[in-house]
Amino acid sequence: MKKLKLILATLTALLMVSACAIADKPNTRYLSGNWQIRTLNGEPTPDTSARIRFDPNTHQYYAFFGCNHIQGNYRDFRHTLHLSQPFGIDKMCANIEDERTGTGTLGFVNSWRIINDTTGVRLQLLDKQHYVRVEARLLKDADNEQH
Repeated sequence: MKKLKLILATLTALLMVSACAIADKPNTRYLSGNWQIRTLNGEPTPDTSARIRFDPNTHQYYAFFGCNHIQGNYRDFRHTLHLSQPFGIDKMCANIEDERTGTGTLGFVNSWRIINDTTGVRLQLLDKQHYVRVEARLLKDADNEQH
């Protein structure tokens, strides 16, 4: 009986530890989460508040490049990605060129991948030639802003 209790306690502890380790990692089978956009077409983003969020329940994406809050629909099948034309661009801003670059870049996106290495969890959105068009880092809950 003591051995059974010890085995059950050990299994419970192992399950709890593994659950904590998995909690910070996104499920790489699904495109989801809130991401801070770091680069567009290999160049640093001019606005550090640039974000993109994917909602796997509604299949909508939300993006912000420093001016308008835009959104659209997406289809994802085995990491092949199609983003609809974004809508929500309703005001002219001083940095409208940054937004045009961002929304234009999304039009080239064809696939995605998540990389988890020593620099953290990163989302890469790639074009048909596998060039990284957008690279973003996963935001922690405290950093998340719903755009």
